Amino acid sequence: MTSTRSLPVPAVHRVLVVEDHERFRRVLCELLRERADVLIVGEAADGLEAVRQAEALRPDVVLLDIELPMLSGVDAAVRIRATVPDAKLMFVTNESSLDVVEQAFKRGAHGYVYKPRTRRDVLPVFDAILRGGGFVSGGLERVARGDSLASHRHDLLFCSSDAVLVDAFSRSIAGVLSEGNVVIALVTEAHDVSLKQRLQASPDLASAIAERRYIPVNIDELLAKVMVNGWPDPTRFLDIIGALVVEAARRATGPHPRVAAVAECSAAVWVHGCLEAAVQLEHLWDEMAKSCQMDVLCAYSLAAREENVQAVRGLCAEHTAVEIS
Repeated sequence: MTSTRSLPVPAVHRVLVVEDHERFRRVLCELLRERADVLIVGEAADGLEAVRQAEALRPDVVLLDIELPMLSGVDAAVRIRATVPDAKLMFVTNESSLDVVEQAFKRGAHGYVYKPRTRRDVLPVFDAILRGGGFVSGGLERVARGDSLASHRHDLLFCSSDAVLVDAFSRSIAGVLSEGNVVIALVTEAHDVSLKQRLQASPDLASAIAERRYIPVNIDELLAKVMVNGWPDPTRFLDIIGALVVEAARRATGPHPRVAAVAECSAAVWVHGCLEAAVQLEHLWDEMAKSCQMDVLCAYSLAAREENVQAVRGLCAEHTAVEIS
């Protein structure tokens, strides 16, 4: 007699969607229903109804706007946190002010999505908060000052540990390589070793290294070339990084050829106390990513958030999304 082992049943995340505009509420529900692990248990069109449904349904995640009738989304979030403390709260709103974002997180938010980026950011933010992280999308300070929405990604990850950094970088690299595209890894020598060990089971890694689709760059060597008197030199940066990106682009073989990068070079400048220089380096990276329509993931230690508040805001403003993990 042959025994069969049943596969584990994936966890189902129960979601309450709160949005007063019916059409946009349908858009949110359609996006969430793309996920097999999501069950929409309720919908609400005002803040008071959101609180009532949350108390009755005990959802795992609540998506809610800030501008809601009867009771604001922020005030509703406070009441929901009091009665359903384990629920993850995710705002999806047109509010782009950093002051509003900060207030939302102080009141218990786990994620924050800028509405014009809903289709791009809702599911990644949903995943981030389920992993226990906090996520802000949309380059909100950039939007507030009138910048257009980016056609690239330049994401900032504050890491609670070295293992989190390696895990995030390895997942990003694996995704790029699986599409036949090219990734530039601007990392320390130790992290290059860790990434290769983590990715060695991937059938894409060996061929990617042989084809130069995985391009490791030692950040100490890079910084020695692009920094002058403690500051990034724009001309050197554009010459060196630009040549690297052009070379990488020639090697992309995916159906939609694209270059991506994972980077901790600016973080190395930051950790030595050169905060403004690190922000300037991130600005150069953002200009490069924008002009080449490439995706860049930058990682910093979580301790960096405890530095000068103005410098941290400047750092976040140079990125299209911020995640804490």
